[in-house]
Amino acid sequence: MKVKKAHWAMFAITVGIIIGCLICIAVFAGFQHEDVKFKTMLVSIVIVLLFQFLIGDPIKFVILSIDRALWPPRIYIPPRCDKNLKEEKEERRDFLKRRLVSKRANLMLTSRYRNYKLNEQYKMIAHDLFIYGPYFLCLMCLVLVTRDQTLYHNTRIITDLFMYNHTDYTGLQEVYFLNQLFDFIESTLVIAFNSNASESGSPGWAHAEQSVLLGVMRLRQLRVSNPEVGLGPPKFSDTYYMPEWQLPYRKLHYSDKYWRIYEPWLPIKMNFEFLDALLMNFDHVGSLNSYPELAGYVSLLARSAANSMKVIDYLSENHWLTLNTSAVFIDFTMYNVDVNLFSICTLRVEKTPFGGIVPDVQVESAKLLENVDQMPYTGLLALLIYVLVFIQFAQMLAVKLWYEPHLLKSVWNKLDVFIFMVNLLVMVLVVLRESLVASMMKKVEGASKVEFIDFRRPSRMHQLTTITIGFLICITTLRLWRVLQFASVFKLFTRTLYLAWSAVASTAIAIVIFLIGFCFAVVTINGNYSSNFNNLVKSMVMCMCFSFGFSAQVKPSELFHGGKWLGILCYGVLAFVIIVLLINVFVSLINDYFTVAKMIRDSERENRITFFDFLLVEFSGVLGRFRKLPCWRRNYVRNGRTVAENVSRKLDSMDRQRLMRQRLRPHRVRRQESAEDALLEYKDRGEKMVNVQDILNTQLTLIRMFLFDEDVELPQEQRQQPDWGPDASPPKDKSQEEAEA
Repeated sequence: MKVKKAHWAMFAITVGIIIGCLICIAVFAGFQHEDVKFKTMLVSIVIVLLFQFLIGDPIKFVILSIDRALWPPRIYIPPRCDKNLKEEKEERRDFLKRRLVSKRANLMLTSRYRNYKLNEQYKMIAHDLFIYGPYFLCLMCLVLVTRDQTLYHNTRIITDLFMYNHTDYTGLQEVYFLNQLFDFIESTLVIAFNSNASESGSPGWAHAEQSVLLGVMRLRQLRVSNPEVGLGPPKFSDTYYMPEWQLPYRKLHYSDKYWRIYEPWLPIKMNFEFLDALLMNFDHVGSLNSYPELAGYVSLLARSAANSMKVIDYLSENHWLTLNTSAVFIDFTMYNVDVNLFSICTLRVEKTPFGGIVPDVQVESAKLLENVDQMPYTGLLALLIYVLVFIQFAQMLAVKLWYEPHLLKSVWNKLDVFIFMVNLLVMVLVVLRESLVASMMKKVEGASKVEFIDFRRPSRMHQLTTITIGFLICITTLRLWRVLQFASVFKLFTRTLYLAWSAVASTAIAIVIFLIGFCFAVVTINGNYSSNFNNLVKSMVMCMCFSFGFSAQVKPSELFHGGKWLGILCYGVLAFVIIVLLINVFVSLINDYFTVAKMIRDSERENRITFFDFLLVEFSGVLGRFRKLPCWRRNYVRNGRTVAENVSRKLDSMDRQRLMRQRLRPHRVRRQESAEDALLEYKDRGEKMVNVQDILNTQLTLIRMFLFDEDVELPQEQRQQPDWGPDASPPKDKSQEEAEA
């Protein structure tokens, strides 16, 4: 009773402190704030609480542990006190109540529940399910809440606007030769971005006034020293030239002052930075070749249309684009103020050996300025719940590996550590991205009118963060496979893969070898006439899509460019050998092993509990609390019958259901297990009868104690012996003291 009073006192003090804090907030700060300020306050509160839980509490426990280790407290041995009759009766009643609860719980247990190895396995699965289930759901909710469909529509619309013709300008698709590129730049990039210019001089786009061009546009070309086309990859030039690509190069005294004249003829490596090597060291995969990002010759346009036209006229007069030009890239960044969206655009033009060009438009849309105070309340709630669940996951993993380090040898525990490390990597990438965006915005604030602001660096960091989050989702889903092993379907799939992996791998290797040979033949014969078979990788993708029924993109006429009979042969190999023969053999092989695994499962004895039976017993207390709710209570309905008749009908219904389950099982298994099942059922029935007898005796004892106030003596094995400590002895009574005297 004293412990309960102390708990109620602590509860009252806590509630009083909370009410006092709310009163102080209402008096001094109030509850009406702007959304941004209110979100900032919530984030600050959460950060303080996380700091207390993650840093403050460990420091406190370290100090307490040092204090207990250096100055251990004295062991307190409570003195023995004589209890009166009333306290002894209360203890007996409490003991009988606990014994009654335990006996009722034993009614749910049968001989099938005594498989301790299976119980430990189910217990571990339940623990993992309650940890990884909420973690996976919170991760999915966080990803779904933070995704924005505006990014897709913005990318698609801007790509179409630059690729196709419109009323005000021509599209990149209508540029057929390299000498038409400057006309495209003039109409599409210079005039279109200055048609809606404001009074302050900030350029506005013809299609959207709210889309602002950040910095200036950059023209970058990759040129080869020798225009002859060989079998190997092209070697791009990095030589220093004078205007009009003249040699030898000479460093003039006034070249730094007139850098706009000499910069287009100098390679880009002179402006090389460490951050570029870390984030921008990649190749653009084009239709003809792969083009490095950190190479080529660069020329910058201006902010105003007049100055940009002067730059274009200068480049055109000095023949900046020649026969040695291999590809031209046009890079710029737009910012949409209304939706807080960055559009990083790259227009690419590849010159073919035949004189024509291959255009391409790449647009990357990203919300780089989305801070925590700008997120919606649903996103903040999802982020907070995910952080809490991740802390719980990390705590569970740390405790498990701290006390049992040998568990790290398991593959699943290694996967848990990998999930934790990937989460930390995502956090580090987000922090680096925010710092990079902040530095870029400071650069925008103090940038000159002729400076190229490269937002592809934070965009690349954003892409890396997104890819890492997708990889985190994949490995978390893979971890759930271990958790879902309690289901017979997943067990069957796991056993099928274990039995069939060698045969399936051999068949898959044979299919891949045959498919590669077929794709080589198809690319050689039809590659110059069909866009679906112009390279090996795309040809393999198209053949696999056609094999699995996605035949809308592949037409049979695309295989007939080598002649009618050769086309018929190629189409027959694709439609019959690959689809009907090899793919069906692969599927039939898996089906056969699946049937074998199913037969093995059916032949095994199933005298074991299911996972849901284990949960019903393990969490019977929680389910019992739910059953006590008014909505779960069921009233007894007689239906015009007596109690005995209703009990008899219920028992007959249970017997019929048991017989139906036995009839549904195979006859051979039923004949083997009939004797053992009957014996186990007989033992379980006897144990239940004994438990029911103990329950009735305990209930009668409690009734006598409550109604008649009888002093019922407990059996010897039910009496609780006091614990006097390891070195102490029980106190002596008066008769022993007198005898010793």
